[in-house]
Formats: sequence, C-alpha cells, structure tokens
Amino acid sequence: MTPQLWIGFAFLALLVLFLIIAYFKGEANSQSQYTTLRFLTALCAGFAGGFLTGDALFKMDQTMASGLTIGISGTAGCALFFAIWFSYPKLNLLHPPDTFGFSIPSGWTFKDTVDRLVFAANGIAQLDGFTNDQLQLIMPSGSLREKTAALALDRLRVLQPELPNYQIIQTAGSNLYLIKVI
Repeated sequence: MTPQLWIGFAFLALLVLFLIIAYFKGEANSQSQYTTLRFLTALCAGFAGGFLTGDALFKMDQTMASGLTIGISGTAGCALFFAIWFSYPKLNLLHPPDTFGFSIPSGWTFKDTVDRLVFAANGIAQLDGFTNDQLQLIMPSGSLREKTAALALDRLRVLQPELPNYQIIQTAGSNLYLIKVI
C-alpha cells in the first residue's frame, strides 16, 4: 500500500470516529453547531476520497425548481465534499414542528399577551374573574416554547408571579380559550 492510500484510510477512520463521537456525545443545540458539523463531515469525506482515489473525476448536474441548473465537477475528493455538503439533511432548530413558539416584547400587559398569544393560535380568549389591575400587569419580555398554546398560556403565570391562579379551558372542537381565575 502506498503512503497516499494510508493517509486516505486515516482520514476515512477519522471521519467514522468523528461521526460516532458527534452522534453519541455531541448535542447540536444551535444552527451554527449543526452547520459546523455538516462542514467537518463533508471536509473529512472529501479528504478521504481525494487521497483514496486520486484523479478520478466527478460531475453532478442538479435542476432547481425554478428551472436553474447547477453543475459541479471535480476530482473524487471535491465530489465527495460537495455530495455530502448538498445531501446533508436540513435542520430547523428554530421552529420544531411539534411546538408552539411565542415572543413577548417589553411593555406588553397580561391582557395584551393573552390576546396576541391566542390570536397566534387562531383562537379567541375570554378572560373571566380578573381585576383590571391584574389585566394591566406588565409581562417580562422573553420567549415561550411549549407544545400547545394552552400550555403557553399556563406558563404566563410563572413569568408574572403577581397573577392569581387560573385555569385554562379550551372547548373541544372550538378555538375558544376560557381563562378563569380559580
């Protein structure tokens, strides 16, 4: 075996080891971490392919939805880099599909927050038993991420401790959220 082949096997082993460690130990908590993982995976694959095959050529043409055709050609190392880079699955950490996200800007009152949160969930809010002072309590700014809008409404009580205990009743089959002081 030639030294070039040994180097190629070393990069291939590094790629497999890196992916095993990244899969079992690492946590992609942000989009930038995921993008870095994607780049390093493609880079290791490109080096391994380049050292193992040398001068083999590759050509790929991809037609986009708009009709634009993109073509990439190069040696096997370059081809493997781009093949991994373009075929790596997309990750959307900002809006997971099974969660309800909502941001509270500074200065919003409890009533404003409830109205806009329920509006974002395509619903209607009915507040029952709250005093005017309680409805005008200023909510701290921040973000909510819960499984449902009802859980996000319940979480408001934690964000503003001056609120009384309340329950959220969502009528089955309708978008009415009854928020009632207990």
